[in-house]
Amino acid sequence: MADDSDSTMEIARAQSRILSSHHQASLIMLGVAMSIVIYVGVGLGILNGKGPSEGAPQLRIPFYVAALFLALGSIALRRTQLRWLKLETVSGAGGVDGLLKYLVTTTIVLAAIAEVIGLLGLILCFLGGGQRDVLALGATGLVLALASYPKRAAWEKTVAYLGGDAGV
Repeated sequence: MADDSDSTMEIARAQSRILSSHHQASLIMLGVAMSIVIYVGVGLGILNGKGPSEGAPQLRIPFYVAALFLALGSIALRRTQLRWLKLETVSGAGGVDGLLKYLVTTTIVLAAIAEVIGLLGLILCFLGGGQRDVLALGATGLVLALASYPKRAAWEKTVAYLGGDAGV
């Protein structure tokens, strides 16, 4: 009977750690999404104050290319870092706590990439870009941030399977 009690306590602790880590990652992602929306709003406000002035199209190309590479890199990073084999390795080396730290870190890196894309739109607005540029780069960053949003059910299933006895 004591074994059941210990197992139940361990499951409750693991569930609490998952909720705490997921909450932390969710707040970071929501903060990044809000900052991207603010970047777009500031960029549009600046452009409305300046009036219509379209910069040279050659100036836009490096920004769009950088955003494209960052977006593709974010997708590739997410696919490689969240592969099952990689998660098994992290779980084997660091246990449940190591796995949760890894998931949070991966979420933060993906959020940072999305935020850089949003910042590219704001920077382009200062360098002569138009509303379309700010909206396109802001939307790209926002879509990447929301696509990388951590799903608690997936984290729970991962920890339950890879965490062994400490799983949920």
